[in-house]
Amino acid sequence: VAHSSYDGFMFDRNFNVDNTFGVTGSSHTGLADPADPRSEGLVSVFEDLTTYKNRNGGIWGRGSLHLFRNVKFADNAIGFTHAAGGSGYAYSSQVVDSLFVGETDNIGNPETPEEIAYGRSLPKPALPDFPIRGYEWYDYRHDVVNTKFVNYEDNATRKTGAISHLLYTSFGASSNNGVEKLSFENAKPVYYPPMERKWGNDNNAGSLAYKTAVFRDRDGSLGLGKPSFVVIHDGVNDSIAVDRESCEFKSDWKAALCTGDVGRMSFVNGKGLAFGALGGGGGGFGIDASLPPVILSRAGYEISIPVGTNIRANTEFKVTTERTEMELHAIEMDEGAWVVLEIPGFTKADSGQQVDSLAALRIAEDTSYYQAEDTLWVKLVSPGDSGRGGHSGGVMMNVSR
Repeated sequence: VAHSSYDGFMFDRNFNVDNTFGVTGSSHTGLADPADPRSEGLVSVFEDLTTYKNRNGGIWGRGSLHLFRNVKFADNAIGFTHAAGGSGYAYSSQVVDSLFVGETDNIGNPETPEEIAYGRSLPKPALPDFPIRGYEWYDYRHDVVNTKFVNYEDNATRKTGAISHLLYTSFGASSNNGVEKLSFENAKPVYYPPMERKWGNDNNAGSLAYKTAVFRDRDGSLGLGKPSFVVIHDGVNDSIAVDRESCEFKSDWKAALCTGDVGRMSFVNGKGLAFGALGGGGGGFGIDASLPPVILSRAGYEISIPVGTNIRANTEFKVTTERTEMELHAIEMDEGAWVVLEIPGFTKADSGQQVDSLAALRIAEDTSYYQAEDTLWVKLVSPGDSGRGGHSGGVMMNVSR
């Protein structure tokens, strides 16, 4: 049992060599040979934990191949958050056969005027409107399976949702993160709060992952009854992966729920959706404000992105920019899935097969390009994906004017 603390079960953080506090700790990843960091990773099992009444997180972990089974979360500001220990493993964490409860009948000891008015103690008394959530995605690969969420409903004091992303993460999100066999009782399944600094855990590195938040619903647990995906779509951080034919717009989630395959695409250095995206502040995770934006247009939506975004497989969209070159990198789509890009003002591609018409490009089975009068058309075809997350793999092409 872990209760009545700041983070109930914490295994991250560190002391630096100069005896100062360090935010990140060991990767906590079990190895077949602890003396050899390249040896086979081993699954670490955490089970039968109850964590409740914590002012921040029920669990905050770090590492890879961590399996959490039969964990019960209740009355926490956030139930579960887990950082990656690296991208070379099948997953960072899995939560299975578990229970998340937003608010129980245990009202605690209300003390502040806001708590007394609310009728129960609050996990963050100084922030009575803090949006409590059950499960938060963080960097790289995580799964939630056969798990129930109870009592995550909005009220006059604060909004909430069972599933969300770390507020407001900049680190290595993956569209391969997924859920299946979930159930909900008096619980809104998803919520992406607006970006208010007072609520944020990560406010200073561009929040690229939060602004392009996405995860897969592998079995339709969230309502569509078939494989689908959730993508943030809140009027500020919208996505061209969304269209009216394939998606349900969930205004109270600040997201869209869509059928089909989803991947991620960057337009800078092949790493625009994870660590080391661009130089700048925040330990190298900032966004270079001097770089002209990329404007993407599809299905009546037009969005401006500094680095990358989510993409819906087997779609076409227009790419407009004042940049002189771009490094296109599409990842995490199924084998054979594709996207077609119309890029006005560009003339050169450094890879792919050149074809002699737009019709030929559209039926091409391999990565190809077609040069029209003043527009470069590109078709990127996915070689498949390992499912592990991270920004390697996929299909790349450099294009220029």
